[in-house]
Formats: sequence, C-alpha cells, structure tokens
Amino acid sequence: MREKKMKQDDLIDFESMYTVVKRLGIRNYKASHIETCKRIWKELVPKRGQADSLQGELLRQAEKLRNEARDNGNFNWDNNFEWFCDFISGTLQDSNLFDEKQMKTITGTLNYIKECGMYAYQYHTGKISEDDVNPMLFAYTDDDIYDYIEDAIVIFAEANPQKITYDAKDFVYR
Repeated sequence: MREKKMKQDDLIDFESMYTVVKRLGIRNYKASHIETCKRIWKELVPKRGQADSLQGELLRQAEKLRNEARDNGNFNWDNNFEWFCDFISGTLQDSNLFDEKQMKTITGTLNYIKECGMYAYQYHTGKISEDDVNPMLFAYTDDDIYDYIEDAIVIFAEANPQKITYDAKDFVYR
C-alpha cells in the first residue's frame, strides 16, 4: 500500500500550484487589513445576495472566489466566478490607486484564480482527460492570494469611504 501511495504522489506535481504565486511575489502573503475587512463585511455585505455598495460587493466576490477554491476545488466554476475576477480587476484598475507593479500583481493574481477555475471546469466537462490532468491546478487553496486581493479591496474602500452604490446584476446568481 505504501509503495502505491508513493507512486501516486510522484505523479502529482505539488510545486506546480506555487509557480505563479512565487513569480507574482505574494507567496505566504499575510493580510494586513483584517479588522477593516471584518468591518466592511459586517456593515456592507448582506447575509444573502449581492451587496448594494461597490465596496461590499468587491469583498463579497473575493470571498466567493476563495470559498469556491477552498471548499469545492472549483468544481462549480462558471461564468459568474470568471466575471468576478474580471470585475474586481477592472474596478481596482479603474481606481488609479495602485502603481503599475501593484496593478500587475493584482491582475496576475486574479488571472491565476481564473486560470485555475477554467482548468477545473475543463476537467469536469471532459475537455481534459484523466490521463492528462494535474489536480494541483484545479484550485489554489492557500490564503495568500485571496488575502492580497482583499487587502487591495480594503485600500480601495478606504480611499472611497462614502458608500458607492452598486446595482445588482441580473446574471449574477452566486
């Protein structure tokens, strides 16, 4: 039994999931705005459904991405999650709060989350075979990348202390 386990482990490239995060320079990143995140969550994120403020909705979407990866291995990945990545990235880009290097890291991080989700989706829909799959690429489950994005959202929220109205999107069901 032990020999079989070792052979299976040899087939899985455990380090492959860290390659992008190391390149982005945020491997082992620790959240620095935890209390503000908690406050935004408590004040601006409803128990169900989309937030009515941009600040709350950005944080809600980031947590949806984290939870889908950690809880489900991106098994339920769909267009909503892909849209969340693009929406968060675009909103932070449009804010002009981040320098070019920071924005490159934010965009790269959200693109990586999206790549993992799309990889999982392709596998679950049969576009990647059992023989070719690397399950370590389904979902990035460490907190560092999600903490980095949420810290960027807090910076956005702190720069915009007045509630920015967000209109719920009909196509968002997550």
